[in-house]
Order: sequence, then structure tokens, then C-alpha cells
Amino acid sequence: MNVEENTIKRLLKDAELDLMEDKLDDAVEKVRKAIDLAKAKGNENLLTQIMEFVQQFSYSPKKQSLQLIPIETEGYILDIGGGGEGIIGKLNGNQVVAIDKSEKELLETENKALKIVMDATKLIFLPKSFSVCTAFFSLMYIPLHDHLKIFEEVYRVLESNGKFLIWDVNIPRKFADYKAFLIQLNVELPTEDVEAGYGVLWQMQSIDYFKDLAQKSNFNIVNEWMKGDILYLELRKIG
Repeated sequence: MNVEENTIKRLLKDAELDLMEDKLDDAVEKVRKAIDLAKAKGNENLLTQIMEFVQQFSYSPKKQSLQLIPIETEGYILDIGGGGEGIIGKLNGNQVVAIDKSEKELLETENKALKIVMDATKLIFLPKSFSVCTAFFSLMYIPLHDHLKIFEEVYRVLESNGKFLIWDVNIPRKFADYKAFLIQLNVELPTEDVEAGYGVLWQMQSIDYFKDLAQKSNFNIVNEWMKGDILYLELRKIG
């Protein structure tokens, strides 16, 4: 067994201990490191072992695809939770202001967006600063009790007729003994395909849940769709 294999097995063992203590974020970070090591070695067998480990504690529907094109706007785009894969920053480059509570997530993001450590419940921007706001599989990471405040803050910093674009996932009522919900995506961008996985401690959410938040925060719903487990909403600030 080589050094990389030993490191991966140790990461998975530590991740298992984290799960026993309900430290999902720590466990996910260790699993990500294990996956990165296996990918760097091009070892499909190790990747299979890692995914088998993940499936022991998380429910994951079948892998899904999502095709995106750049967002058409002349103004700036505020991307909520723009660290990690940084999909919106990859789409619209330096038009994007990406915020995230995690400095580490932002530092690991490779795109041309302006990156700022910030809490989405307390946006440090003047009213009507942005033409578009996005949340690409980021609301699922935020506790439910903070969602309405985020919608209200987004409404405040959007220009009149500004848009709030949400991509997220339908998470059903918890079943079996799964601790987490994981969705795996192939995101097709104009210049590249990005393999991404988004996993969280189980909390129910649906398109109707987000539509209710939109109405409570005075947004108009102008477009919506469901594709498999993926949901999308286009909201507009009127006035």
C-alpha cells in the first residue's frame, strides 16, 4: 500500500469518527481531500471505495446534469455562497462579487470574481447595488431559520426590476438512518464541464418552500422549473 492509499484510508477513518459526533462539515472536508488525492493519482478503484463509504451515511439520488450559459446583465452580480466550485464566477467572471462565510472556500475558488468574506444575512452593501443576485446550491447549506433574512437582504441590495436566481435541490422528508443528503452534478459550462457534489446535514426543502419565502419578501416569481431533483426559481424585485 502506497503513501496516498494510506492517507486516504486515514482520512476516511477520521471522517467516520466525525460522523459519529455529528460533525458533518469536518467529515465532508476529509472526504473531499480523499477524493482529490484519488483523482490526482487517477485511481478509479480508490474513488469507488470512497463513494461506497459516502453512501453508508448519505442518501444520493442519481447523478444529474445541468447546462448553464452566462447571465445577461450589464450590472454586477452578487453570488451568495460563491466559494468552492465558484460556478457563477466561472460563467460571468469579473462581473461577479462572490461572498461566502468561509475564507477557505473562497481561497480555493478559481475564477475571476471579486471574493469577499461575508455573512449573507448581513450584506454590507448599499441598497440597489446589484442588478442580479444568484444562489447556486448554496441555500441548502444555510440553516432554514436564516433563509427569510437572506431573501430580505437580497431584495434590499437589488436594483428595481433586479433578479434573484436560485438553483438548488429538493430534499424530501428524512428516511432510513441517513445523516446527510448529497447531490452529484455534472455542470456543463460554455468552456468546461465541472463535476460537483453538494452535501449537507438533512433539512427538508422544496420549490414550494422557496416560493413561499419569495412571496414573504415581496419578490415576484417570473420563472420556475424542476428537473429531476434540481429546482430553479427566477424572482424579480418590482419597484
